[in-house]
Amino acid sequence: MTAARDYLPTPPPTRYRRRRQKTTPTRTYQSVAPKTVTRRPSESRSKVTRLRTKPKRLPLALQFLLLVQKSSTTFTFGLVAITLGVYGWTVYAPTLWSQEFSKLKTLQRNERQLAATNESLKHKMAQQAEQPGSGLTAPNPHKSIFLAPAEVPVIEMSEPTQQKKKIPVIIETPIAY
Repeated sequence: MTAARDYLPTPPPTRYRRRRQKTTPTRTYQSVAPKTVTRRPSESRSKVTRLRTKPKRLPLALQFLLLVQKSSTTFTFGLVAITLGVYGWTVYAPTLWSQEFSKLKTLQRNERQLAATNESLKHKMAQQAEQPGSGLTAPNPHKSIFLAPAEVPVIEMSEPTQQKKKIPVIIETPIAY
């Protein structure tokens, strides 16, 4: 009875009390707490044995509902993935097509510009060739140079080697029933 009268509980410290304790020293009381008894390893084992019980099985209806839930969740995630893939493709394909189409238009415009530049250069060269001071002469068949054709060595083809007759492999066991 005397131990209960002398026991003063100490509340857990809070921020306010911590600050107060730091700034002003207060009177501390020792709390009376029961001592823990340590046992030897041989005493720590319990003499009570547990009975093995079978895990409770869920009812069939609940098992079926859980199976339906798992399969529908998997199916839903699959559908979401396919939907996102199709949506991405419908957005990506036209973007890619428009980029490639703009490249095609640029190449066609460059081709037309090159053809026009080529023709204008040909026209300028023809005009320069017609001027008397250019140093070019009209083609004359008497001043033409003819070259003899070069001799091309004949490559002889060897006869193809005769292939051995392939004998089909016959399996003694039946292939199917």
